[in-house]
Amino acid sequence: MNYLFHGFSQKPPFSKLLFLLFIILVSFVVVTLVGLVVAIPFFGIGVLTNLEAFSNIQNEGAIVFIKYFQVINQIGIFVVPAFLYACLEKNKPLSYLQLNRKINFQSFIFSVLIILSSLPAINWMVELNEQMKFPGFLSGLEAWMKETEEKTKQITDVFLKVNSIGGLLINLLIIAFFAALGEELLFRGVILKLLTEWTRNIHWGIFLSAALFSAIHMQFYGFLPRMALGVLFGYIFVWSGSLWIPIALHFIFNGITVVASYLNNIGAISIDPDSLGASSNTLVISISFTISMVFLILLYREKGEINSTKLLEQKKEESPIEDSSL
Repeated sequence: MNYLFHGFSQKPPFSKLLFLLFIILVSFVVVTLVGLVVAIPFFGIGVLTNLEAFSNIQNEGAIVFIKYFQVINQIGIFVVPAFLYACLEKNKPLSYLQLNRKINFQSFIFSVLIILSSLPAINWMVELNEQMKFPGFLSGLEAWMKETEEKTKQITDVFLKVNSIGGLLINLLIIAFFAALGEELLFRGVILKLLTEWTRNIHWGIFLSAALFSAIHMQFYGFLPRMALGVLFGYIFVWSGSLWIPIALHFIFNGITVVASYLNNIGAISIDPDSLGASSNTLVISISFTISMVFLILLYREKGEINSTKLLEQKKEESPIEDSSL
């Protein structure tokens, strides 16, 4: 018996995407309600009767609650739905999510080098994205996006404003670990596969899942660099054959910002964490892009073709999927 629910895995990809959205909605509601009830002994009955009072980011108690709720959101929106969906697809969810495969050390090193070498190019995309202007008739939308972006930045800045080891560890857990685990489980472990099955092409699956990954953050002026990261994580996942590698890379990427912010807060460094790896030099950006592509090709040659074939064969009998060669 390969499947827990025989009929589900044979359903059309679009139907499965809709059902995934239903799972996410139900999981979010249930986990949120459970999370609020669990929070009562620690934050008081106000979490049920006056939740708006806990949205004031100037209040230290509210910040603690917002961090707690961030974890609840990660679990309810990303972690639980990914595992529930994987259980519907196969009777071995860890196998479906590719969490049961050993990490190839060489593939991991290549992957780390890909992310580190791409930082200048990704930061260049941040600048490019921020320079984008909407046409006049969309000025209202542009103003709303900028306001939303500013509010998100304020919350992030408050989150990162810690100067103790305890605060640093909590931020690494919330901002780095849970975000990396949840987002990679859902977007690479599930959505990438569904979109690959739907479009019958691995590359479309990677790019579309990366676009959704970036869009869900609701930060237009960071859309391009975040999508680029999603694309890199997607290829690394497919070619390495293990979801643990993009999870680790996502954790490292977020963790660098968390640690740099902490060091900046205690005066150990005087560098803006957002500018780490940034460069306005065209040559540096070009070298960054070239080196990251070289390491990406090396990763493909190491295990990429074999692992791509394994992913394609999961649905080969139902709907052949194209894998255009590089």
